[in-house]
Amino acid sequence: IYGYGTERIADELHEKFAGYRVSRMDLDTTRNKDAYQEIIEEFARHETDILVGTQMVTKGLDFDNVKMVGVLNADTLLNFPDFRSNERAFNMLAQVAGRAGRRDERGRVLIQTTDSDNPVLRHVREHDYDAHYRSEIADRERYAYPPFTRIINIYIKNKDAMAADRAAVRLVMALRGVFAERVLGPEKPFVSRVATWYLQAIMLKVETAASMKKVKDALRAIYASVADDHDIRTSTVYYDVDPV
Repeated sequence: IYGYGTERIADELHEKFAGYRVSRMDLDTTRNKDAYQEIIEEFARHETDILVGTQMVTKGLDFDNVKMVGVLNADTLLNFPDFRSNERAFNMLAQVAGRAGRRDERGRVLIQTTDSDNPVLRHVREHDYDAHYRSEIADRERYAYPPFTRIINIYIKNKDAMAADRAAVRLVMALRGVFAERVLGPEKPFVSRVATWYLQAIMLKVETAASMKKVKDALRAIYASVADDHDIRTSTVYYDVDPV
């Protein structure tokens, strides 16, 4: 059932587990201000047998008698294009695994994946935070990611997709003239279009000892050097320092 939304999953569970009460917790079912709390309380009172939800289900909920927790398509967490994806996947999977068997009985946790040998899943399965940390920090150091560098994400948006592409290439060329191999990209971000705006992304890695004032001054000068370019002029350029 890869790619199914919570509504489709809930419908299938209704069919396969007739007689069991199925509820959903997602953006659609929690729009009303009291809906979130009502869904939680119904589940706590055992008026719901199966709760299907998005990541909001994992956030700090503590129920008696939860026998099984399932995570569908964990690959979307593991393969998200961000250097923090392993850290976030481990935290979320460890957290959701903690929803099962939290009192006197052991629960079961089922994780759907096409990569069962993934180290993150092994660390979750073994509850081995230390091993996950050692693996993650070694990768961060090897590839020069925080905490060994600071990250500045630079976004270009334009209502013309081709103009956004050209502006990003132009800006990257100027950035590399100063920052060389510290500049990665450009590339389309995971969400590459917002309303009528097309986006491009550039990543700049800066040594932790570098003066951020000097970096910002250099970025201002670089932008000024290309500001007359038509594609740059018709684009919006903005910066995200130390993204979280």
